[in-house]
Amino acid sequence: MEQHVRLDAQEAALDALLEALGEAVGDTSQDDRVARLDAQAPGYAQYHRIGHKRQAAYRRLSADRAAAHHCYPLVLAALLADDDPSSPRWLAQVLLTVGGRRRLQEELVAAVEGGDPLRQVCAVGAWRWADAGDGPVAERFLAVRREAAERCVDPWVRERLAD
Repeated sequence: MEQHVRLDAQEAALDALLEALGEAVGDTSQDDRVARLDAQAPGYAQYHRIGHKRQAAYRRLSADRAAAHHCYPLVLAALLADDDPSSPRWLAQVLLTVGGRRRLQEELVAAVEGGDPLRQVCAVGAWRWADAGDGPVAERFLAVRREAAERCVDPWVRERLAD
């Protein structure tokens, strides 16, 4: 799966969340440092912009529990579009606070079981932030993860689904 496809999906999910929250993020396109880094690593400017959007959403959601409850599906959609290894912790924390550990874990299992390849990969990455321990949900997560990896034809996705 191409990086620009993943970044576009992530940014679109964050844009939908920010719109529902009535939040705006400042323009980062005039930052010379970002432009230099983007020239060396194409996609960096978008990645940088996404980071600002994620933090704006997190700040608002962590300060406004009612908004977090109301936007739970959009927060989950943003989480399931973020394949970065560490950034999902911010959105996972919001979901844990307003929905609880069991609900988030069930949502992640469902995403691996029936989601598109990007949602599957993102759910696997978010699992570590869902306060998952041992037990039936964790066992089910591992089983559906293995099944998804076996069915997968995209090498990038299969590698990330493998345990």
